[in-house]
Amino acid sequence: MPQITDIRHQTRLYRSYGGQKRFNIFLDGQYAFSLSAESLIKAGLKIDDHLSLPEIDRLIKENEFIKVYERVLKFLSFRPRSEKELEDYFHRQAVGEKTKKMVWAKLKHLGFVNDKEFAKWWIEQRAAFRPKGRKVLEMELRQKGISREIIEHETQNMKHLFKEDDLAKKAVSKKIKVWENYPQEEIRKKLSAYLLRRGFAWETIEKVIDEIKEKE
Repeated sequence: MPQITDIRHQTRLYRSYGGQKRFNIFLDGQYAFSLSAESLIKAGLKIDDHLSLPEIDRLIKENEFIKVYERVLKFLSFRPRSEKELEDYFHRQAVGEKTKKMVWAKLKHLGFVNDKEFAKWWIEQRAAFRPKGRKVLEMELRQKGISREIIEHETQNMKHLFKEDDLAKKAVSKKIKVWENYPQEEIRKKLSAYLLRRGFAWETIEKVIDEIKEKE
């Protein structure tokens, strides 16, 4: 059975805990979960005690699981998250390993975190609201922790959204109005630099700028 190797007073208090004093419980040298001072005293836990897995699950469910789970649901409510984003969130919030596993299990069971669905959503959002070239889009997904296999599969399935010429035109549509009083050569330089930063290929940039110029 796992052994309590340390009990430490939390120096960081969360508003969701109502400002109560809490203690971090370490099992076999690893931070596992936290308890309120009242729960710690009630459970009578001390260093070197052994806890069975059912006891650990019960303590977490009674003291920490619901609080962490509700915070995670709030985090997910703003927009879909990748698994890496959620792992980073757990790390920032210093969630214990045992608690994290329980929350992960419930989220997975309910389908609240899914890298494949996240990739689809990200691609659709970029195409609709912040058009970027395919290379930059793939780089963003990799930074979100999405696997190469998922990126390749979803970008292939959604290639109808990657008509580079159309995306580039959409990307510069508002910028043209902002820079319309600039000299033509200056406009061309600004549009080129803007599209390059967004990951569009040079041949696409030249084609789009030439088409814009022809319409003037």
